[in-house]
Amino acid sequence: MRAAQRTRVHRPISDRSFGVRWARWTTRRRAAILWSALLVGIAAAPIAARLPLHGDMSYLLPPATRSVRDLHALEARAQVFGTIVVAVESDDPARRAAAARLVRDRLAALPPGTLLGVAADNGARDRFAWDHRHLLVPPDDLTAVRDELARRKARLNPLYVSLDDEPGAPAEAGPAFGDRLRELARQLDAAKAGADHPTPLVSKDGRLQIIVARTPFASGEVSRNAPVLAAVEGIVDEARRTAGAGVRFGLVGDVVANAAEQGALLAGMVRATVFTVVIVAFGMLLFFRSAAAVGALLGALALGALATFAFTRLGIGHLNLATAFLAPIVVGNGINFGIILLARYFEERRRTGDAAAALAVAVQGSLGGTLAAALTASVSYASLLATDFRGFRHFGLIGGVGILFCWAATFVILPAALAALEARGLAAGHSPVRLGKGLAWLAPRRRPAIVVTALAALVGSGICAWRYVAGQPFERDFRNLRSTGADMMVTRRWQESIDRAFGRGISGGTIIALPTRERARAVAEAIRAADRGKAPAARLFARVSTLDDLVPPDQDDRVALLADIRRLLTKQTLATLDDADRAAALALMPPAADAIKRIADADVPGELSWPFVERDGTRGRLVVAMTGAGFDLWRTEDLERFVATFRGLGLGADVVVGGNAFVQNDIVRSVNHDGPRASLIAAAGAALVVILILGVTRQAVVTLLCGASGVFLLLSAASLLGIRINFLDFVSLPITIGIGIDYSVNIAARHRNEGRGSAARILVAAGPAVALCSFTTVVGYASLLFSANQGIRSFGLAALIGEMTCIGAAIALAPALLDFRIRRPAAPEAAPDPRPAPPQTRASSI
Repeated sequence: MRAAQRTRVHRPISDRSFGVRWARWTTRRRAAILWSALLVGIAAAPIAARLPLHGDMSYLLPPATRSVRDLHALEARAQVFGTIVVAVESDDPARRAAAARLVRDRLAALPPGTLLGVAADNGARDRFAWDHRHLLVPPDDLTAVRDELARRKARLNPLYVSLDDEPGAPAEAGPAFGDRLRELARQLDAAKAGADHPTPLVSKDGRLQIIVARTPFASGEVSRNAPVLAAVEGIVDEARRTAGAGVRFGLVGDVVANAAEQGALLAGMVRATVFTVVIVAFGMLLFFRSAAAVGALLGALALGALATFAFTRLGIGHLNLATAFLAPIVVGNGINFGIILLARYFEERRRTGDAAAALAVAVQGSLGGTLAAALTASVSYASLLATDFRGFRHFGLIGGVGILFCWAATFVILPAALAALEARGLAAGHSPVRLGKGLAWLAPRRRPAIVVTALAALVGSGICAWRYVAGQPFERDFRNLRSTGADMMVTRRWQESIDRAFGRGISGGTIIALPTRERARAVAEAIRAADRGKAPAARLFARVSTLDDLVPPDQDDRVALLADIRRLLTKQTLATLDDADRAAALALMPPAADAIKRIADADVPGELSWPFVERDGTRGRLVVAMTGAGFDLWRTEDLERFVATFRGLGLGADVVVGGNAFVQNDIVRSVNHDGPRASLIAAAGAALVVILILGVTRQAVVTLLCGASGVFLLLSAASLLGIRINFLDFVSLPITIGIGIDYSVNIAARHRNEGRGSAARILVAAGPAVALCSFTTVVGYASLLFSANQGIRSFGLAALIGEMTCIGAAIALAPALLDFRIRRPAAPEAAPDPRPAPPQTRASSI
């Protein structure tokens, strides 16, 4: 009786089943289907080809996020520009200076509109400072000089009694009078020297010189900045040829960095896609040994992928940092449905010899399992739509739609293509069953031992995964998300040299926009007051600048102070000074009050005023602040501290602040909040789809257990390898949940059709196709390991580990669980009755 139960019972497929009717319909209309598919592909290709990539991190956040909203408001008001810094380095000062002059002259000669400006020295600053030297002296210094001169003049009066000499009189704050005079004189001398002979931007050791160029487009607009950057690169190439050996050139700045980063992303995306397609196609040729059938499968996949990215272009409009590498993932995952269908087709064709019947059985037999896998994967992707993080949402939308498009393209195009090939005698291929013998050794022989071991591993990996997640293993350094290509590394080395020589702040910073000039003045003073008296490492901002620094609002008060100083600088008071102080005081001698010209906004040269001028020409409502030396804004803890400190200043609701720090901080907060939620939704959605497709059955339970095993093993492996989770890695967990269901559900769905005791045979028959599905996905993820971007490589590694754990659970664990039964002990036989049996019983036995 038990032997009879173990014998597989062939269940004929009804001619009225949907899969059989669909196969026949596509066979009859194969020409119309294939021509229509070709036309759709031709229409979708140019749309998908125009899909742009936006590398700006603000595209990862919802538009309503405060940092993004402020950034866009600021971009609408402030003059948006990019920065290109040309660095020239040499041990020979003359050759370095000559090369820098050549670069400067060539940049200045570019057609009007190519650059907003070129800064090669401090000439504009020094000329302005010298021309308005008296009104630009800080009022505290003017007051201190006036008061000391007044005291000295008073002491010349024999009737003067100094109250300062009385016990308890406060000491003078700030530098000594002579030191203050000499420092002011030194600054004036430096301004005069700079005005007469502009000082190039050269490091203190004289080896490094820079020229700073501003482009008319934001650094994130890579395509619009490309011609400008190409022109600058051409000038640098010319200077390099002219200067010869011994003079080194480098290009840095936000325009250069963004162009290099986006170039690395695009190149990696193309490499990954080509690598995936070539290796996958080669693997399928070896597997099926039918170029025509594999070509048909790839054609169906191509249409699904083109439709996916055409939809992305029309529905979203762009790719971002999180979705830039979806092409190899769509190819690697979307091809699985075609593999299952084609493998089943060749299996049935080998068994029956009837191509039409084989196609009908293949479509019907693979339809349910692949649909469950597609829906589960799509739900896993769609779980990301429940988050606020736009990077997740776009990834989930594109991935979820892409999986469904690839499934639909497979079951619309591939049956029609196989029928067309069969009509021309080109559909011959090999059944994957021949390769299943290699998997026969995995067929469980001691199921109880395997099940107990697997369940113990499931519990152990679950505990390890919980500890890993509870430890918040998040990436805390944004440097580990940047690209590491050769160009990027050279750019970073030059940037580090410039930062050491000139300090941070050559490009970038925080811009604060206010509704009025008075509010800008008040906010700047509030920030300065918060940092006043603190050590440089403890300050929020190293420097805070407004247009008022160039056009002081208290010029009348300064003129009055200058008039007092002029009045007090008499021969008698000068005689009280030593020679050095007397010379310094005479250098500061102001002209008559009516000869001092007030500084107007229009007097400030464009080289100095541009940071404070808005698009409509309004001046003075912008504050520019450079981050303090104590904050490393690449690290999340410093990022959070910086943003929290700034927000804690309570500067008012009318403050609009723009800077990468605020965007990156919102990214960290959003990912930390949305990542776990997306994973939970993906798990719940996948379980719901499995139950809807397979019902509350053994097959559904086994599928969910295999999926959980794959996820827990992924997290355990990540813990052992010390992988830090970034916002790209968070995407791998919902994908792994979908994949963990994908492979197991195909085996479980077939087991439900073929009955108890069929798990070993299904493993031999379907295992090779499932393994090939895993191979294609592994290739897709492995291709990401060749990316220059560290974040994408990290995602590829995490997803690759998840793929291996999921396929292992599907092949090693699912067959054992599907046919596992707890044997009940046989009922004990009743003891013989010593009494003689009744006659009727004996007669009945006979």
